[in-house]
Amino acid sequence: MNVLSVLRQVLADKACFLCGEESDLPICPGCASSFRPCDAGWSDSHLAAGHVSGFSAYWYEGTLRQAILQMKVQGEYQLAGQLSGMLASLAKSLPLGDRPVFVPIPRFGARGETEYRHFPHIAVNMLSKGFDGDSGSGLLLKTHRTPLQTQLSDTERLKNVDGAFELSPTAVDRLCGRTVVIVDDVLTTGATVCAATNVILQARPHQCLYLTLARSRATIRSGL
Repeated sequence: MNVLSVLRQVLADKACFLCGEESDLPICPGCASSFRPCDAGWSDSHLAAGHVSGFSAYWYEGTLRQAILQMKVQGEYQLAGQLSGMLASLAKSLPLGDRPVFVPIPRFGARGETEYRHFPHIAVNMLSKGFDGDSGSGLLLKTHRTPLQTQLSDTERLKNVDGAFELSPTAVDRLCGRTVVIVDDVLTTGATVCAATNVILQARPHQCLYLTLARSRATIRSGL
């Protein structure tokens, strides 16, 4: 790599991914302040995929939507650390009881460093430390490859993750009687969260909630 290439890389690392302005963070304070807060606390959601309870930090729109798509579709994983920290900061006031278990939505086939670069796993690490809880990475497994939900219609999303998850051999011992919090990036139809919840309930937890960075305003209601 020549000097000019190195200089370009250094300059790129000091620029906001969203607006291009100079920034020591992947998302500058100005762009981050434009994210619109969503839920004030735990809420019940009656979605097309089922009934779930949980918390979403921001609405999935504008600059946040742009950031999430860059992170997920274009592989800009540098964004995951900052966005995870923002979710953990907003979630710290939520009542979760003693030693909750945070379970990330897994990716099929991802292992080691590749798996742990993704938002749900980074967020789980921050949340488990912040709440003096446990990381449940590896307790929920994805058993087959599915297309990205962002590429599918609402109806296709509901079918896409049906039967896609299962518990690891140690999951029941780790989750039974505990408060379990499923962590993901976006809640839209609730298909992924509901599919994961149905599997986790097999371990007989005390309760199972979701925690997502964002929530779409286009969530479809049960019965519609």
